Amino acid sequence: MHYSSSAKSQSQKRIQYDPSSLRIKSTKMAAISLRSQSLSLYKSLLRTALKWEASSGVLSDTKSEREYIKTETKELFRKNRQLTDVEEIKLCIQEGESRLTMALHYRTPYPRPVNIPYGGLPPSMSKDKKAQVRLRKQAKPVYMKSHDEY
Repeated sequence: MHYSSSAKSQSQKRIQYDPSSLRIKSTKMAAISLRSQSLSLYKSLLRTALKWEASSGVLSDTKSEREYIKTETKELFRKNRQLTDVEEIKLCIQEGESRLTMALHYRTPYPRPVNIPYGGLPPSMSKDKKAQVRLRKQAKPVYMKSHDEY
């Protein structure tokens, strides 16, 4: 079978692909997947706030804990709205899921404190203790990543 040069060039164009366009498509697909995961997490957190019952059973505690869940959810999602790095977004989703799981398990919406004594990490050679600050940040559990007062 004989192909004309124009038919041959068109078939070659169909076969050839641009790897950069595949990366863009896969990045877009990942972004869509992360968007649906984050929206699902947002909805589940707000649903949890509506159904939340304080472990003490006191109505005022229930109301304050529900309000805390709603405000914390909205505040953190608004704060992280502008994130574009896929890994950062995954970490934020992981933090939200772990906080939700821990809240349901321990029946408290507040993040559990982490006790690492200031002298518990190796001393730094510098005067301003940069190494200790870095090690403290690395030792911070995933469910405390959004809290700066740690």
